[in-house]
Amino acid sequence: MKKVIKVGYIEKLSSLDKEIRIEDAGIKITEDSLMLASFIKEIMNNRKKSGKNDVRTFKTMLEIGAGQGIISILLSGQEEIGKIYSVELQQKVYNILKENIEKNLLEEKIVPIHENIKNIKGEYDYIFSNPPYRKMTSGKLPDEEEEVISKYEAALTLEELFQNVRRLLKNHGEFFIIVPNDRLNDSFSYIYGNRMNILSLKIRKYRKKDLVIIHGKKGGKLNTEIKIYI
Repeated sequence: MKKVIKVGYIEKLSSLDKEIRIEDAGIKITEDSLMLASFIKEIMNNRKKSGKNDVRTFKTMLEIGAGQGIISILLSGQEEIGKIYSVELQQKVYNILKENIEKNLLEEKIVPIHENIKNIKGEYDYIFSNPPYRKMTSGKLPDEEEEVISKYEAALTLEELFQNVRRLLKNHGEFFIIVPNDRLNDSFSYIYGNRMNILSLKIRKYRKKDLVIIHGKKGGKLNTEIKIYI
């Protein structure tokens, strides 16, 4: 159900009894975001069932390019996560992210950060991102600056993303990044070039392309077998 307001609209998240404001000029809720949140929850819940996740040991998560907060809010119900640090570069989009966190009373769980990811410090147990993976040379750019930065490698390239994932992950920490299949080879190159490991892939057909979630890890022995989820 959508309710029209002065700017954009309100999207109900019925699974969490939450709602978020979506700004028409910014990046909207996409299949990428929903797929990424669902897969991360699936991995965590499967571990919890198997006893591999101790919900008493709270973990930290970092989202790179949080947008208006949809993924962080969808993951906020995971009890093993203590804090989610949601980083957003664009001031206008960040304002909506902060509003969405406050509206859903999630200030104790989600920390919005208005900053370039290259300036972020610290170490995190999990990092996830639905990054701006379109190359600047891939056709005519949108008129809206927010859409350009959200979808194209204008402020952060895919290579820089993986460099920062390695820099900010704890040793043996894990990452979840979603890309289209035409950026998969690049992603593999950047992951292995930064001495990280790939654990599994989640693949889903979306329109005329495949979307692929890369689930990986920093540290440990090189994984010789990658699990594929269809």
